[in-house]
Amino acid sequence: MDKIKIAVIGVGAMGRNHTRNYFEMEGIKLVGVSDLDEKRGREVAKTYKTKYYKDYKKLIEKERPDAVSIATPTVLHKVISQDFIKSKISVLIEKPLASNLKDAKKLIHLAKKEGVILAVGHTERFNPAVVKLKEIVDTGKLGSILSIVVKRVGFYPPQIKDVDVVTDLAVHDLDIVTSIIGKVPHSIFARGSGSIIKGRADHAEILLNFGKFGCFLQVNWVTPIKIRSLAVTGTKGYAELNYVTQKLSLYKTIYNRKQPKGFKEFVANFGESKKVTLQIRKAEPLRLELNDFIRSVREKSNPTVTGEDGAKAVRLSQLIKDSIKSGRNIEVINEKS
Repeated sequence: MDKIKIAVIGVGAMGRNHTRNYFEMEGIKLVGVSDLDEKRGREVAKTYKTKYYKDYKKLIEKERPDAVSIATPTVLHKVISQDFIKSKISVLIEKPLASNLKDAKKLIHLAKKEGVILAVGHTERFNPAVVKLKEIVDTGKLGSILSIVVKRVGFYPPQIKDVDVVTDLAVHDLDIVTSIIGKVPHSIFARGSGSIIKGRADHAEILLNFGKFGCFLQVNWVTPIKIRSLAVTGTKGYAELNYVTQKLSLYKTIYNRKQPKGFKEFVANFGESKKVTLQIRKAEPLRLELNDFIRSVREKSNPTVTGEDGAKAVRLSQLIKDSIKSGRNIEVINEKS
């Protein structure tokens, strides 16, 4: 089997992890990395035994990779990705796909026109605990969904200089929730502002209305502790997920409709439910994502997270920002394909 030639553009925190994983993977030839920060780029290239290019266009010309990971700031996603796609090179673009829906759609159209793979780096989709939770929801073990509560909060990452907390953080869970539920919300209402960062929202509280149930999503760069959690309440039980530890716990409902006759029956009906912590085989979500990307390149088939998936998350994040700006409830109109 011929090795897939891979390059990485942007080797900051996330791009370096892409580089590390490709270096460790079988069937991959890491042909180069590119970064405007020459010191950082050369250090990463040396560590992972590959070539450094300050100008990614020279990398395209000299190395002709089969595929590339693009982990640059979001504002550069469109222009850099276009150059690779036009050169018939498949791309994995770190989330979000683009700065706005118009640019996202242009990339999707261009990739189809040139016949290359376009994958989006919504890494949490590959989190083993998330995969298991989707399976549980799909099989009806929780019954009918009544509510979803998501919390993605923590310290401000100083390397993020071009987007707000909705684009950087909320976009993760917009993708996860819509993929688990299988549809977009009917409407969105959100509040947010910049409390410690001028000119950009650093916290947001978002309500996604799915009709029969709602999803509350809290994101911020203000809370002095990192929390990444998702909880689903259903008519038959409750599931609680920790994205970081990949821990997934289930609670089966013990509710009894009969009126309790005394305190003991009250405790039995409304007391502590039995908790079951599922055995999850832990794995690095990014490694699973990159394996999926390479598979799609080899097979010339769709990746798990497509350009259309990425565009959906970008669209919802834009609507959230529209709601924050206007103070109004925003209806989510189904787009025609």
